[in-house]
Amino acid sequence: MKKTLKVLMMLGCFPMMLSAKEYKKSESLNLDKGWEFAQVGRNEWLPATVPGTVHQDLISHNKLPNPFYGMNEQKVQWVENEDWVYKTTFNVTDEQLSRDAALLILEGLDTYADIYLNGSLLERTDNMFVGYTLPVKEVLRKGENHLQILFHSPVKQTLPQWETNGFGYPADNDHSDKRVSIYSRKAPYSYGWDWGIRLVTSGIWRPVTLTFYDVARIDDYYVRQASVTKDLAKVENRLTVNSVSATPQKAEVTVAYSYKEGEKVTEQKEVTLQPGTNHILLPSSREYRHRPYLSRLHWLQISEHRRDHLLLRLCRHLSGR
Repeated sequence: MKKTLKVLMMLGCFPMMLSAKEYKKSESLNLDKGWEFAQVGRNEWLPATVPGTVHQDLISHNKLPNPFYGMNEQKVQWVENEDWVYKTTFNVTDEQLSRDAALLILEGLDTYADIYLNGSLLERTDNMFVGYTLPVKEVLRKGENHLQILFHSPVKQTLPQWETNGFGYPADNDHSDKRVSIYSRKAPYSYGWDWGIRLVTSGIWRPVTLTFYDVARIDDYYVRQASVTKDLAKVENRLTVNSVSATPQKAEVTVAYSYKEGEKVTEQKEVTLQPGTNHILLPSSREYRHRPYLSRLHWLQISEHRRDHLLLRLCRHLSGR
């Protein structure tokens, strides 16, 4: 049976949409409901908003005053010295567990976090600027599953570095005598700035999803411009495909691109996907001599009133299961 996966990407905006036919579509669950949070050491669980931050949750439950009013900034500084924990539950069916793979995708955690699922430590994080994609098929259970994220105090976590460094860095934005902000991959403005107060927060600041899929997944795609002139553009379509199949899979990679309502051009390549990570290169070129509207791609002009995009469609045809 032939299986097809299509990925649509708009250059310049980079949203990604998945559609499918002739194969079982991947399934994603948004884990944004049923979250609770608590200060570590206290068994006082309160509803939480995800995505969000611990400061926002505390304010919504009247546990903190408005930090932007009067001198209230000083009254909320205790939060940065505490550890906080977030938890939720979600259900998984037999059908979902029968899929080839399952990924827990956490797009942003701020910052020092331990991720637990059903008693297993999945990951320890220390960077709020990157996302984490974790394979969880072997950890999931039929029925109720328990996800918990423990956030360590970003101040206490880095204080030993400050204490043993021997000198202080000139982090003038840091509204503290112990300027630990430079030791964290965390938004510097949370430690204060000349235009803002100090709110060294923690939390799940971007979405969390659980994705089920079969056979293979396109993990990355980008276009490298090899050369461009007023008449001809040459690019390289580079894909990273992760195959969870235990055996090699024959595949056909198709790139179809067009500008607005213009002529659609396709490029194809036969490949064999090996188990694990596969890097695929598909060169393509576009001659736009005598096509004035296409010459605008040379500059990729974007204005407030008009935005033009190049539409690419990637198709992977998988034989086998």
